[in-house]
Amino acid sequence: GDMSIPAGSDTSNPPDDGSMQKFPTFEGKDLDGNDVNSDELFSKNKVTVMNFWFTTCKPCVGELGDLEKLNKELAKKGGQVVGVNSFTLDGNKGEIADAKDVLYKNIWFKSDSEAGKFTSNLFSFPTTYVIDQNGNIVGDPIVGAISSAEQRAALDKLIDQAIANSEQ
Repeated sequence: GDMSIPAGSDTSNPPDDGSMQKFPTFEGKDLDGNDVNSDELFSKNKVTVMNFWFTTCKPCVGELGDLEKLNKELAKKGGQVVGVNSFTLDGNKGEIADAKDVLYKNIWFKSDSEAGKFTSNLFSFPTTYVIDQNGNIVGDPIVGAISSAEQRAALDKLIDQAIANSEQ
């Protein structure tokens, strides 16, 4: 979008171009059935890379290994990759079984929650959002698998920005 405020300028009011949009709060569960709520999830991580995918989406499944590597890298920086498999919303047991071999944390929430509606409004999968410690979405989502160097560079930039936001 059109950035009316120069990057790096400190403004107490978030710009109204939506660049400080909060990720919708949610209460959900991970695939092992443990409760997860967004406030705790985001506040304990300097950066949360949230990847929306589904089981039969080839490019989604194709990048799971890269996301696992990224999760290990982020752990050293105080961050985490979190997957949301859109098939598992509402705790669909069969779909959860199919998604459970993913090594990093995957979560689900109710499809009629704000976060569920957010997920169903995504027009393309995979889509990856970067979220800072305050629950703000950083920059624009990365649409499509993070398979190119260009996509990865864009992601790294957002991750650095999220960590910087969190350390203020």
